[in-house]
Amino acid sequence: MKCPDCGKWNRAGMPHCVYCGAELPDDAYGTDGIPAWQLELKDKDKPKSYIRVDDRGETETSDDPRDRLASEMVDLKSRKIAGEQEQRRLREAAAARGMAPSGRTVHTTSNRSTFFSAYNDNPDSTLRPVDPEMVEEGDVRPDAKRVYPARYRAEPNHRDEDDVYGYGNTRRIVNIQKPDDDEPVYDGYHDTSEYLPAYARQDEYENSLRMRNMQNSHKARRVSWRKSLRTVAIMASIALFLWLGITFVLPMIQNNQKTDARAATVTPTIRDDLAAHTITIPGTDGQRITIKELRTSAIVTGGIATFDILDHIWYDDYEDYLQETLSVTVSPFVVSDSGRQTALDPITYDIDIPLSPIDLQNPDSPYQVVSTALYNIILNVREGSTLTINGEDYSDLVNTEGGRVSYNATVQPIGENVYTIVVRSQYCRENTMTVTLYREKQDIPLDLASDIASSSTDSSQSMLVRATTLPGAVVKVLSPYTDLDITNIASDGSFSFQAVFDKIGTNVITITADYPGKSTTTVQHEVYYVPNVDVYSRKAWDIVEKYTDLMDNIDKRKAESRIYICKGVITSIETTKPQRAFMNVGTEESPILIYVENSSKTTWEEGASYRLFGDAYGMYDSKPWLVVRYTYGLNEVA
Repeated sequence: MKCPDCGKWNRAGMPHCVYCGAELPDDAYGTDGIPAWQLELKDKDKPKSYIRVDDRGETETSDDPRDRLASEMVDLKSRKIAGEQEQRRLREAAAARGMAPSGRTVHTTSNRSTFFSAYNDNPDSTLRPVDPEMVEEGDVRPDAKRVYPARYRAEPNHRDEDDVYGYGNTRRIVNIQKPDDDEPVYDGYHDTSEYLPAYARQDEYENSLRMRNMQNSHKARRVSWRKSLRTVAIMASIALFLWLGITFVLPMIQNNQKTDARAATVTPTIRDDLAAHTITIPGTDGQRITIKELRTSAIVTGGIATFDILDHIWYDDYEDYLQETLSVTVSPFVVSDSGRQTALDPITYDIDIPLSPIDLQNPDSPYQVVSTALYNIILNVREGSTLTINGEDYSDLVNTEGGRVSYNATVQPIGENVYTIVVRSQYCRENTMTVTLYREKQDIPLDLASDIASSSTDSSQSMLVRATTLPGAVVKVLSPYTDLDITNIASDGSFSFQAVFDKIGTNVITITADYPGKSTTTVQHEVYYVPNVDVYSRKAWDIVEKYTDLMDNIDKRKAESRIYICKGVITSIETTKPQRAFMNVGTEESPILIYVENSSKTTWEEGASYRLFGDAYGMYDSKPWLVVRYTYGLNEVA
């Protein structure tokens, strides 16, 4: 250790200096006489170790980095406290011996500037001069001395006695001829620039006091009128935007938020297979809201009260309502526990009044050319509906087969025969449909029997046809037939024959009647012929095996009504009436697509698998077109 009196070095642990005999402080060497370097070599406490055992029984020992960090933080804090205490002790000891200035308080901060930095104005971050009042109050040690190192002492002849400031009017030396006792001191020392290291004495430091004194003495800088104008314009724009926002935008936002928060909603829905509307009215949980027109109430739950209102209740009492829509207004009220009613905003919405359903099954279209005196009109309506045809009530026919109505219309040979069908179903407005049956005007009457069928599944591929005409007329059958019987044609005009069906599907029976002096009468009647499934399915070829043959001989296979069996999936439905679709009879990896038309009694669904029996009809989109007569599931027995 270096002796504080003579400045010579002594071996550690010596109580007195071997050169001058001065007492050496023991605490300068460490703790309890142990040198500091030995303390540094002392083993640290071993950190905690964690032993981890995996599923196979293998162990692994590791340290938790958080424990190491915590110990380092504790060590850092203890070293900082010890450093502060040691600095305070050293400075007090040095000040007592008159070797260096010392502050009464030591602060440790993270400031990296010079310890006695003159650039920092923060009194809490560096050592600052002691307030003179502390000297007067006795806070400064009375034995403190003023020390003026020789290199900073002013020579009497160097400059004028009063010129004690150097460059930049910054205090550089102390005028020992005229010391100022009022200057701040460090335990009795003047606050001079000797406390700033020489390498840190820069122009900024030397000019700092002068610049601070001159800051308030500078003249105001002249501001350009353009800059002033620009500033005024910016401020005016900001003021304008603020005014617009406060006057217009903010009220709109507030109103929208209030409207959204309190607005009732009306949503179309279905209840019990009938059209309805759901009304939701916002409120406070527990409130009771009632609708005057409906005489019904609901409790607010989850912030809303919900009402499900069927549409038909608004027009049930009307006898003849023909309008398509109806405007409805409801008046909600909030009912308090005392019975007081507070009116809310009325709610208005429109409802659609549906037409009574009519589904025409036969004929296929509202206009049909017929050749018989009787024609069967078939339609489907809702059960319980009222039905009139040409003003005559046929409501008794509605409920016989679940709403299926079969009406035998008498068709006169006068051209167009018009049938007006009016249906009125419950909760629906009246619906009207017109069916026109055209029967050509006849100069010679020629009528087919009323019981003649329009379809046949007879395995003999024939059907008995009976008819009457003008007695004595000459009758000819132009379509395939056998066994023509005209025995009674001269007496009562009746005759009969066996019509032969030469193809699967629609066959046309054609008959003519001639009489002297009258125009020829021609009657045509269509019969849809398909053999029963036992006969039809036995003739079926596999479409996959015969696909190439069908594509190469499509015209021939169509002429002979070649029958095929098709097993696959309906990939897409192209039309609904008649139902036509694409079917994949191959696999997903090797698809084989065909085009099929549904003439069976089963309605297809897209994506479903079926086993179909159909006959060749032609080509569509470069794919074979088949007309399907029978539809079965893949596992269904034909």
